[in-house]
Amino acid sequence: MANDVTKDPSPKSDIVEDIYLWRRKKLAFSILTVSTSTWILLNFYGLNSITIVSWIGIAVVSMVFLWGSLLRLLSKVEPELSGLEVSEEFVTETVRSCRMLMEEIDRWMFRVGAESEWFVFARTVLGFWILSRIGKLLDFHTCLFIGLVMGLTVPKLWEKYGVQIHKQLGDVKERSKGVYGTTHEKILMMKNKLQYGTYDKVKKLE
Repeated sequence: MANDVTKDPSPKSDIVEDIYLWRRKKLAFSILTVSTSTWILLNFYGLNSITIVSWIGIAVVSMVFLWGSLLRLLSKVEPELSGLEVSEEFVTETVRSCRMLMEEIDRWMFRVGAESEWFVFARTVLGFWILSRIGKLLDFHTCLFIGLVMGLTVPKLWEKYGVQIHKQLGDVKERSKGVYGTTHEKILMMKNKLQYGTYDKVKKLE
């Protein structure tokens, strides 16, 4: 009697990961092309984020209004809105995800501020300063476009050259530690010299 063999289903691929890593090249290229074209048009016509959100809101409200009017006119029934209700499970899961994200941000800020080395602290402060300058110079949709382009390029480059980049960052970190150690020793020596010089002057005056 032959034994029944149950095979595990093949794991489903994550479409977001496939797009970021360019495993679905046509879809990733389409998203990049549409985003680039949209960004160029928005900057060419001088539109800002508030205008775009307002137009999207006008379009959505207008389509819903036409849909409801045609439904009442043709079928003489009120539009069915039960499918637009937000389930309690969705709200609970969203709140739980937001809480976990906030807790992770708090832990990360504590690690950087209180537990990390000076190199990590300096790198984090420098990153926030660069973001503040970028936010001052660029508008919201341009920042979104830059974030999308980086999201479509950085993961693929990291997957391909991650080992080399990690090695170079390690070398830079070690050199920075050496420079910091040398500078710290020189500062301590100068401090000691100043203290001894002051002590000798006071002793001579006595």
